Amino acid sequence: MSVLSFVQYHYLKRFSGLVNQNRFHAIECQQKVFLKLINTVKNTAFGNEHDCNSIKTYNDFKKNIPLRNYSDYSSYIERIFKRESSVLYPGLPAFFGKSSGTSDKPKLLPITKDFLQNTQYAALYMLCNLSMQLGNAKFMGGKVLALTDQQSFENINGFLCGAVSSIKTYNMPRWAKRFSFPSNEINDIENPAEKIEATIRNITGNNIQMAVALPVYLSYFLSQFEIIQQQKFKSVFSDFKAIFLSGMNYEPYESLLRNHLGNDVLIMENYSATEGSFAYQADPHKKGMELICNQGIFYEFVALENINKKAPGRLSLNDVQTGKQYSIVISANNGLYGYVMNDIVEFISIQPYRLKVCGRLKDIFSPFGEQLLPIQAEQAMGKTCYLLHQTLIDFIILPDFNFERYRYICYVELESEIKDNLIFANTLHQQLCNNNSYYEDLVKTGAITTPELILVRKNFFHELLTITSKFSAQQKNTHLITDKARIAKMESLV
Repeated sequence: MSVLSFVQYHYLKRFSGLVNQNRFHAIECQQKVFLKLINTVKNTAFGNEHDCNSIKTYNDFKKNIPLRNYSDYSSYIERIFKRESSVLYPGLPAFFGKSSGTSDKPKLLPITKDFLQNTQYAALYMLCNLSMQLGNAKFMGGKVLALTDQQSFENINGFLCGAVSSIKTYNMPRWAKRFSFPSNEINDIENPAEKIEATIRNITGNNIQMAVALPVYLSYFLSQFEIIQQQKFKSVFSDFKAIFLSGMNYEPYESLLRNHLGNDVLIMENYSATEGSFAYQADPHKKGMELICNQGIFYEFVALENINKKAPGRLSLNDVQTGKQYSIVISANNGLYGYVMNDIVEFISIQPYRLKVCGRLKDIFSPFGEQLLPIQAEQAMGKTCYLLHQTLIDFIILPDFNFERYRYICYVELESEIKDNLIFANTLHQQLCNNNSYYEDLVKTGAITTPELILVRKNFFHELLTITSKFSAQQKNTHLITDKARIAKMESLV
């Protein structure tokens, strides 16, 4: 173990108490967070409007504070931009986080100093937990490749507004930036192709051992690295140890990542968004992320089948069950209370509380009544590629309304050619049945038939992302689409 790894290992051990407290006393942690939030919000305009002084219990909280989405907070956020103090949280926020644009118009959410500090614990918990399991911090002994967007901010009436990743980088200690690549100058390059080429030149000759990225961007980066360097990433950086992924399910991209980085690389995911850092993967060999319960966020959950009801019912962490899908609701020290996230989660364990993200509410795919979740399609595609020894680059599924029966059209990009499209389509058909009982029922009744497989050329999905949105390090791909405009653009590229 190097001197640096030794120092980092013993630094991370300092957080083991917080990790264990979170893991084994989650309900008690949530109660403390709840009481602290209520005592804080009392001193705000929002707190006065909702009589937060009278809130003593969780039931009081549910009576006084209704469920809200982003549009319901717009009037409060406008008041803050007019520099009115203590609207949602005491004082004024330090920044505004700009969403990655999964909705039609990016959201602007307050980022307070307390909130920003708490978001760092997702990384600390993950690194602490991993080093304790391995008994060392050798995976941290070198440099870090951080594939993020350029650190740019929009100034709106004195508030700096930008992506949460940019805000975190902006507030990173100087000593930490010394271990991170690429440089600020390269991160500020606007042209994606130029930025990737400059990043590859920047990291050459350095001991890169970890990477932080979103799966879509990392996959494209690794493919371009091989084209430019004429060899795979793992051949150049033989000491590479771990990647930390966020933003979306990485399962469809796992084969490609391991092909370029090595089968022994540790792939760790975390669940984070502009609204907060919620969970991290605790075991590198098991899927599922541990909910962070002791860092400024109080969680509620609404059963997915009730989400569209007028009074959907709200559950605390103490009431969730495994194997059920929920819409996640947060109240946090950024000034959001009873805030309905767009994400669907499912608990795979409650001792400790570990979950998986199944997709987003707006991405539930049901053109034929099948209610297919993105994670179900991703798992089906991933298993199909595994069974047929194929490496997936990306895919999109859309409904075919012009066929005599119901079926999907699947646009798929693979690293190598396949001999028989029908075998792939039949295997995918079976895996979709295995992952979604509604789809299986439609198959049994003869209503839905084998998907049509369309194999596309290399870089097809990169081109699609480029013409449908600004391709960036924070890019997230939608695998199930019904949007006619996007379908038309995709068909024009084939």
